[in-house]
Amino acid sequence: MLKAILYKEWIKLRWGLLVIAGLTVLSLAYSIGMINYYIEFQGAFSNWMYVIGKSLLLKNIVFVKILPLITGLAFALLQFVPEMAGNRMRLSYHLPISEKRLLLSSVGIGFMFLLAEILFLFFGLWLVVSINYPAEVVQKALMSTLPWFLGGSAIYFLISFIILEPSWTYRIIYGIVAYGLTDLYFRASTYDQYQTLWAFILIVAVMPLTVMYSGHRFRRGIK
Repeated sequence: MLKAILYKEWIKLRWGLLVIAGLTVLSLAYSIGMINYYIEFQGAFSNWMYVIGKSLLLKNIVFVKILPLITGLAFALLQFVPEMAGNRMRLSYHLPISEKRLLLSSVGIGFMFLLAEILFLFFGLWLVVSINYPAEVVQKALMSTLPWFLGGSAIYFLISFIILEPSWTYRIIYGIVAYGLTDLYFRASTYDQYQTLWAFILIVAVMPLTVMYSGHRFRRGIK
């Protein structure tokens, strides 16, 4: 049964994976171009001062910042909008598998694909930055981008949670809360703006429970 669920989710996500992978390559290429432009325009020493003192490096990779958000949003929509629009989600509950296992398998598979895209972007970013800057700058920059990648995971679970929620009133309320919550992940514009990531990691870790909750409400037909 799990193999069937994996195949089903793969069918829904395969084109999204290819498109996001292409956007990842384009975003990294743009970042390389911006970094090289500022090095040539400002000179190596001035660029170094801007990178260290004004966090210019984070501004040069602005498209990398929004890509995890786009990926998480796209994967959640691709997975669950067809299920809800075609009323296929209700049919899925009649499969010989428990409700909890069905939902956890679906979001778990989606998250694994999301994680693969995020790791591809993260290591690509590491390669792009390490070409022109020493290890100390690379470490600072990458640590400062971690909330962006966590934010992509957060938006995936939150949008899945909202789509599965059967009540439009609650969807609107949850949407407002989700906007405020995910905004916290993308506020970093300087190095070390977030001193600790444990709170953000913990929030993402408990988010699958919200999907379970809305899925349970949908099965019970709560309005």
